[in-house]
Amino acid sequence: MVPQRGPSAGEQDDHALGSAEGALVLPETPLVEPPVGGPLGLPVAPPPPEPAASAHPLLVTGAAGVAPAAGTAAAGRDGALDRHARLVCSVLGVPAAVVSLVSRRLQLFPGAVGLPEPWQTTRLADLSRSSCQQVVASGRPLAVRDAREDPDLRDDAVVTELGAVGYLGAPLRGSEGEAIGALAALSPEPRDWTRREVALLADLAAACSAELQLRRALSDAAEVRAAAESARDEATTAQMRAVGERRDAEVAHARSQLLLEVSRAVAEAREAEDVAAAVASRVLRGTQAHLVAVAVHERSSGALRYVARESRDPGAGVAGVAAGPVGELGAAADGSGVVREPVDVPEGAALCARERRAVFTPDAATAAATASTGAPALEGVEAALHAPLLVDGQCVGVLTVAWRSARTLLPAERELVTALADAAAQGVQRCLVLRTERDAARTLQRAMLTELPDLADVELAAVYAPAAAGHQVGGDWYDALRHPDGSTLLVIGDVTGHDISAAATMGQVRSALRTLAVATTDTPAQLLTRLDETLSVLGSDVLATVLAIRLDDGGEHGARRMRWSSAGHLPALLALPGEGVAVLDGHEVDLLLGLAPGSARSDNEVVLPAGATLLLYTDGLVERRDSDLTEGIERLAVALGAAAELPLPELLDAVLGELVGAGGADDVAALAVRTR
Repeated sequence: MVPQRGPSAGEQDDHALGSAEGALVLPETPLVEPPVGGPLGLPVAPPPPEPAASAHPLLVTGAAGVAPAAGTAAAGRDGALDRHARLVCSVLGVPAAVVSLVSRRLQLFPGAVGLPEPWQTTRLADLSRSSCQQVVASGRPLAVRDAREDPDLRDDAVVTELGAVGYLGAPLRGSEGEAIGALAALSPEPRDWTRREVALLADLAAACSAELQLRRALSDAAEVRAAAESARDEATTAQMRAVGERRDAEVAHARSQLLLEVSRAVAEAREAEDVAAAVASRVLRGTQAHLVAVAVHERSSGALRYVARESRDPGAGVAGVAAGPVGELGAAADGSGVVREPVDVPEGAALCARERRAVFTPDAATAAATASTGAPALEGVEAALHAPLLVDGQCVGVLTVAWRSARTLLPAERELVTALADAAAQGVQRCLVLRTERDAARTLQRAMLTELPDLADVELAAVYAPAAAGHQVGGDWYDALRHPDGSTLLVIGDVTGHDISAAATMGQVRSALRTLAVATTDTPAQLLTRLDETLSVLGSDVLATVLAIRLDDGGEHGARRMRWSSAGHLPALLALPGEGVAVLDGHEVDLLLGLAPGSARSDNEVVLPAGATLLLYTDGLVERRDSDLTEGIERLAVALGAAAELPLPELLDAVLGELVGAGGADDVAALAVRTR
């Protein structure tokens, strides 16, 4: 809303602005200090003499203005800005308009039409209680119906001496968007300014601001040109220094942004190859380099290999060596810090890794002269900087940044590449540690997974699929055992968490459950209750879902009684010959293990005919970010129905291929059972 001051005569046909919004509070200190020679390079006139008295000076002088008085010079006059003032008079139908610029003590009128003398000639006025100053302070248009009724403006010289009653001003802005003055329309009579008039004046002020900004730019350019001409004898040295400083400034400007982007990408990566790829692509995009590559040591051989390359020329790379991830990665150095000879990196990168320092070759000739016989060379580049990826003094890889032409390396460029290498080193090391922990967890997890028993009356098959992302290791497990009384116990479970601790906890739960199952003849509900209490007594900090099933001996015609109890686990699926697939969820699901030991648990029962297929699974098979579990279970039931007649190993492959594909976001454990 544009503030309009003074009483309104009411809405006009084109929506005049009426309601007052109160006076603006002006700053105690002036807003703009006039530069030498006047704002924006405009001339400064001497202070004005006392004006002659006039009832309405604006009406006396007219929109065309008056000629300068004899013996005076229009020192502050600017013909181009006068045209802007005349345009305001023409567009808004006012007798007077000014282009006003604010200094700390005065306001200048380099553009003015219709002012009485001496202001039309001197173009100066006192800043005290200035309407222009209020426009500058607020940075917004100011519409005043009758300035004589405004306590902030009625003593302004524009009112008392120029005879302006209606006032409409829009801010003029400098090159950085700051308000430096106002383009104002002056009326000798009260006037209700319309929204359209305010918008028109704002557009005219924007055009005037553009001219003032252009003048400032031209003035600055002229000063630079003059300074350059006066320093002709030092031009060559100054130019070389300017080139170096400009390049340093560009690198410094981009450094923080590039480092932040690389750090974020590295933090999100979970594999050393992903870190290398993220660093290579972002460094190439954020610098003027022609090629960026990251080499990491293979775990098995210690050989240094490029595992990620990005180039502006797809054909560039290392001569005779294929691009792409190679082998398993790991630390390159043994306890003595000795690095084995690299396989596919140039001599500079090899030296960088061996001596754990940055190596720079300014051109290809220098690189060739220092290379050993048979060492690979970087193709399509001249200069190259190799920076080590150091973690606790050990080199885990090398960051190579190369340019197409020979060059002298600037200190800022070396610092930037070194900082990027440090970020990459931390990411690679973190991923290698995660991989070690993950491998240990998976080894532990796989060691704990049961080798299924070979039973005459029940066919069993199971699968465990780790997460495709490679960083999810959890407590998913399955189990099956034959009880001494001839029944068969089937278990599927999932301990919360995705780390080696979850895998270890899963082992504890599995072992305790197997022991209790063999030692008792408990029903599934009694077994889970006893397990929950046992874990609580042992002080195990565990939270897990478990589905326990007991299949009794086959009865008449091979039918079996199946009893089960669920501690917060997903329901099993049952495929019956000729009857489709049923979800065994028609019962109350009890609490997870570890949530409330001693809580009541329930048994559920169904009779399985011969040839029935039962599928137990963990949430990694059905859980998706874009859908709920119910939809996932429904998809699984459809997939099971389509594969129900297949042998169990093929059935599991088909189901996992349909729901998980190449890999899911979480581990998956599944146990398939078929009665005979």
